[in-house]
Amino acid sequence: MCCALIRPLAAEFRDVLKSAEIDARLSQIDQDAPLVERPNYDVRLRAVQGRPSRAPGGAEADEILHIRNGSGEVTIDGRRHRIGAGDLVHIPRTAARELDPGKGRLEYVVVRIFPAGDALPPRRSRMGPRTMPDVLSKADIDATIAGHDSNQPIHVSNGYTMNYVIYPGQPGPWEAHRGCVDVYFIQRGTARALLGGEITNPAEPSPGEIRGDGVTGAREYEIAPGDMVHIPRDGAHHMIPHGDKLAYILLKVWAE
Repeated sequence: MCCALIRPLAAEFRDVLKSAEIDARLSQIDQDAPLVERPNYDVRLRAVQGRPSRAPGGAEADEILHIRNGSGEVTIDGRRHRIGAGDLVHIPRTAARELDPGKGRLEYVVVRIFPAGDALPPRRSRMGPRTMPDVLSKADIDATIAGHDSNQPIHVSNGYTMNYVIYPGQPGPWEAHRGCVDVYFIQRGTARALLGGEITNPAEPSPGEIRGDGVTGAREYEIAPGDMVHIPRDGAHHMIPHGDKLAYILLKVWAE
């Protein structure tokens, strides 16, 4: 049985959801609550407590789990891993899975990617094809970010891609993407995020990728580790880091 939040929650969050708000909402659910619902993907809050959650292979969607609170074990097609806060878990839709919170409570954000993007042309990566492992631990994530000053790949598939975005203290481009939705999981550093509005002097240096030299009418936010950012297709965005490094995990969900 799924329990609604104590306060009403529309199936959409706009732009930025702060870390404290994510945890507050997670603390109020029994099992599941939506944040974003779209035909080819959704974003949900989930909690497992008291007993394992199991599902056979052949699920309706691939799942990316960002563990927020608690610890436990995940088993994916017989491969068992310990997981805890800050870890990232990748469960293909073909895989049998089990989440076991042990004697505690496991809370996480899940992005589900449906098969709608499977027929899209393959995505290109300078690093070639790449599949995310079952689990990226927080320690591995932190080490990758600490050891690099440029973007690093995680996963490349037709329907979605993932990578580390790392800004070494310099602002990012003014940009918008015509073919995909962006979801950020902020890992390190703080920044001023300008989202929405209209890009000034737009150009298209590569198909579907819009660049410019500014924006009018943007909404401004301060972002920090633990926050999530949701940027719809064609949404203008620009990041201005505070300090020496801003880093986040970027999940792109592709759609026509």
